[in-house]
Amino acid sequence: MKKNLILPLIALTGILASCDDSTDEMGYSLISPTDRLTVDYGTFHISSETVKLDNVISRTSTGYLGKIKDPETGAYITGNFIGQLHTMENYTFPGIDSLVLTNGEIIADSCKLYVYYTTYSGDSTVSMKCKYHELAKPLSESETYSLDFKPTVENGYLRKNGLTKSTTYSLIDYSISDSARWASSNYRYFKIPLNDEYTDADGNKYSNYGTYIMRKYYEPGGSENFKNSYNFIHNVCPGFYLENTGGIGCMANISLTQLSVHMRYKVKDSTYVGVLVFGGTEEVLQKTNITQDNDALERMMNEGSHTYLKTPAGLYTQVTLPIDSVFLGHESDTLNTASVFIPRENNTQPTDSYTLPIPQKVLILPADSVDNFFAKGKIADDRNSYITSYTSSSNGYTFSNISSMMITMKEAKARYMAAHPGTTDQEYASLFPKWNKAIIVPVTTSYIKLQSSTELTRVAHDMSISSTKLLGGKDNPDAIKMTCIYSKFPK
Repeated sequence: MKKNLILPLIALTGILASCDDSTDEMGYSLISPTDRLTVDYGTFHISSETVKLDNVISRTSTGYLGKIKDPETGAYITGNFIGQLHTMENYTFPGIDSLVLTNGEIIADSCKLYVYYTTYSGDSTVSMKCKYHELAKPLSESETYSLDFKPTVENGYLRKNGLTKSTTYSLIDYSISDSARWASSNYRYFKIPLNDEYTDADGNKYSNYGTYIMRKYYEPGGSENFKNSYNFIHNVCPGFYLENTGGIGCMANISLTQLSVHMRYKVKDSTYVGVLVFGGTEEVLQKTNITQDNDALERMMNEGSHTYLKTPAGLYTQVTLPIDSVFLGHESDTLNTASVFIPRENNTQPTDSYTLPIPQKVLILPADSVDNFFAKGKIADDRNSYITSYTSSSNGYTFSNISSMMITMKEAKARYMAAHPGTTDQEYASLFPKWNKAIIVPVTTSYIKLQSSTELTRVAHDMSISSTKLLGGKDNPDAIKMTCIYSKFPK
């Protein structure tokens, strides 16, 4: 490869030498002296503060249940889980003639909701309490739900006098050996029995919730309600709400839920125990309702020596970009790059305590476009929104070039000033207080793989539990720096 590049250069050098014996200016001989590009650079400080977004839109299937205390900030975080159940396409039960009846009636032997988890924060041995609530209507695929959405009887999502069941659980089941407990994720669950008498919305009584499920299938035309998840959710089981009601110290990351209905049926002269299974998976909606210590969050926002990225609490870092300073004296220049490094502050809690994970991917975008970006499901375009990742080697986040976003902010101000002569910088800032501000938001992303590249397809609020402090804040204005590179051709 190098030889192929050198030969044309040698040939070009020979041509130039034959035209002019002087090679002192050969490096610039193809460009007129009046057209030579000049490069300049500048370094600027960026101020920052912690802000809270109230409308954090939940578009992920991440689920949490429990309550923990953030060891770094002392803030309490409570997770409650909202789930729906999925049925396989054209799901069929055993023929009614094969069922083992009890006193001539269809009766389920038992019914349980299994809650599976993948990871957890805190102490897995802590005893926790939760309460199962029956939903009155399903969550809507077409509706946007925020992080603080909570189903209640008043908003029509919880069924009045519907099925409720309280249970105590811990994430470690000591009845199982250590090797078996951690050998497979199948053992990482706790279960909620639903074997008490159940009354449906029409006043019909059943021995347990499983019996209700079975009789809904075997009633005339009932099998149609089990042919797909939409029919099942809208006509049989709208879903459930798991509310944390006691215990502090453990938060489970729920991976899936499963409703199991145990029944008996016969094949010839043999009796078998069967299980009807309905899973809460990504095919149907799964949401988390997060409640937080608002007083603690308020204190964090007012801390002046650093800022926060804290999910799913909605505490983010807002930076004020020095737009006027960056372009002052460079009105006719091109801003080629504007690189920003935001350093992270190391944890201060004792090393023997658990720590919350660091947000791994963050998005920076204009502060006045955050709500619209997530509500409309937009993706980062590297013009007015940029994604970067946490780098452990530098212990921070680097945005390599946000110049396009800054140019957009500058041009918006210039257009207004031109249309409204006499407007001062202070008046413009009063009219548009967010004109030069950007927010850094932890996100999750999805990509599709193309033939020779990958394409970003989805950006959503990070709904996992994570937290970190960033250097900066009103008392530390020199912690964040921006390096700009300009270029221009002389007039």
